[in-house]
Amino acid sequence: MRGLNLKSKLFGPVLLAGSAVFALVYRLPFLGRLSLWMDEGFYVLAARQILRYGYPLYPSGHVLYKGILYSYLLAFVGLFFGLGEATLRAVSVVLAALTVPLLYGFARKFMPRLLAAASAGILIFSVWETEYARTAIYFSFLELVYLGGLYLFYLAYFEEKKRYRLWTLIVFILAPHASQLAMGIWFAFPALLLVRGAKRFFRKDVLWPLGLTTLSYALVQVHEMFFWKVGFVYEKVPSSLADVIRYFFTGFSLDYFAEVLRAFPRLGWVVFLGVFLFLGEAARRKAADAEAEFRRGWYFLYLSLLFPLVFFGFFRTHVQPRYLFQLRPLLIVLFLIALWRAARALAPLLLAPFWPSRDEGKASSWLAALLCAAGVFFLTDGAGWVPTRAVVNRWYKDPVKTDLMTRSGRFEHYDYRGVGEYVRTFRRPGDTVIAMHMVFQEIYAGGVDYWLWSGGPGTWDAWEMTKDGWRDVYVGARWINDLDGLRRTIDGRTGRLWLITSQSIERRDHISAEIAAFIKGQPDRLAFRGKDGMSEVYLWGDESGALTAGQHTLEGEWLSLPFGRIVYPEDATKRAAFFFDADRDAGKTGDVPFIDSVLAGLCRFRIRARIDGAAQGRILGLSLWAPKGREPLRSLLISGADFGSSGAYREFDVAVPVTASGPLRLRVVYFGGAGLTVDWLDLVPESEEAAPAPKKIP
Repeated sequence: MRGLNLKSKLFGPVLLAGSAVFALVYRLPFLGRLSLWMDEGFYVLAARQILRYGYPLYPSGHVLYKGILYSYLLAFVGLFFGLGEATLRAVSVVLAALTVPLLYGFARKFMPRLLAAASAGILIFSVWETEYARTAIYFSFLELVYLGGLYLFYLAYFEEKKRYRLWTLIVFILAPHASQLAMGIWFAFPALLLVRGAKRFFRKDVLWPLGLTTLSYALVQVHEMFFWKVGFVYEKVPSSLADVIRYFFTGFSLDYFAEVLRAFPRLGWVVFLGVFLFLGEAARRKAADAEAEFRRGWYFLYLSLLFPLVFFGFFRTHVQPRYLFQLRPLLIVLFLIALWRAARALAPLLLAPFWPSRDEGKASSWLAALLCAAGVFFLTDGAGWVPTRAVVNRWYKDPVKTDLMTRSGRFEHYDYRGVGEYVRTFRRPGDTVIAMHMVFQEIYAGGVDYWLWSGGPGTWDAWEMTKDGWRDVYVGARWINDLDGLRRTIDGRTGRLWLITSQSIERRDHISAEIAAFIKGQPDRLAFRGKDGMSEVYLWGDESGALTAGQHTLEGEWLSLPFGRIVYPEDATKRAAFFFDADRDAGKTGDVPFIDSVLAGLCRFRIRARIDGAAQGRILGLSLWAPKGREPLRSLLISGADFGSSGAYREFDVAVPVTASGPLRLRVVYFGGAGLTVDWLDLVPESEEAAPAPKKIP
């Protein structure tokens, strides 16, 4: 068998299969270890409701029509594999992996094989792509449908392959039901008019698909106007034709052009400046047939990008960079074309002093290739091995660095799951649940009675007046929007009352300062803290103190480690603890924020733990680190012999000199040898009574 080279017929298929498999394997690790977040809750809840009722009927009685095809796709997968985080996020991973060979095939229509392969590589190592490929949100589905629609349209109307026209129509009509952002694909029709001319455009094979697509999109908008209740975030949909006209045509901005440059400053400028390169080439003498066809395709690509960007300028919603996600493949292809054509034009100029006759031949081709490769290497931004691995390996408290995510107000991953599952574990019939994010806690906590949100219009307009008063439109929970309402609800409870907070407690546009101060001023009611260090559970009505009494600096079940798990032994304080499995967790190390220490001087660091059975060797190593410290303040090593053989809880402590206030860091090393249950950890002044310390390491 001959070697695989660029001219081999196997090059394309092997590259396509290999790139898809690599993209899949690259993005699959750790899909389930972080809580649902962003808009994942809406679609996971929709999938759950589809499996119950056959359509996405929310507990409030409203239907999630937005991205309905995606909700059904999740439900179909969930029917066979369950509705866990890893399973549903894997759907996006697979869809994103399929987009990689599709992009290669699309790019191959406009550039050589190596550049088409580069487009696939950029997509695989794109931080933006990796972020959304690992979420149970419709973006990967949207991108696949959008790119597939453009590809089919090009085959059908530029290469005149009739067998693709029906498929093009089907994809165009279904596209908005993956996401309404896919309506931008409609601009392929006016692009065809400008590129191929009126003579080609005004034919039956173009006009009737255009008419059907336009009518279907209009019906989607009418349906949204009169029937949608959920799926909106910031502003309500217009309720009349006059409102629609005012909504779309009372203002215009170029904000989304700026968003491209903000997200991809180097790549974006190459794409936009490439317009002038295109215009310069288009003004040259009449080209050969192949070159003319390439220029028409290049023109089509630019129009397919610019038309949606201009159209977005009429929207008066919050500017969201993720609304451009479906255009990312176009940006990549246009970026590579611009580099390629610029390198071809520049290479002869650079070689002219050495080849006065300009008979540079292969030298010019090699120089152009080097220039293009250098451009790809130095001008591609928003991509790379290190930042994408940081996304894959992310844990709570790790910063979300990509601007395309933080623009949505998310600076780190939040733990809705930990707090919700804690409440689900201990809630009893008759208990009342208040949550700041009712959708996630409908999923994790098993239901929400009240939604706490004091933000006004434009923060999250998820309320409506019903015959029973104000309720949220998603799960139908009663809406509490001020401190008096919260107090009345707490005072009027008939049983226990759970209050589940989220990162919104830190945002004044979500939760008012007086509500936040009231909640934070109840430390004796704190029952649980999530792994993000912000989400918490407060409990009223716990007269026995089983879940709230005996506060410690850090309960074992609050440990924010990417290994181990929370367990609920009856003999643990607060009936919860953290368990290290001897087979699964041995040899693992993790750092966790321990305490924003206000202590100074000599303190004692304490831990209460037990092991399963008997063991002799090292079990657990702990060390405390000061802010920006290069050496630990003090370490504690606990062996199996220190526990004895009874399996009972033991308390250990070590003196720690605290020299500066700030967030101390705890490093945990679990060596294995026996299963280990950690009940609590404490940092207290030396003057307090200390437990005996079997082993200390200074």
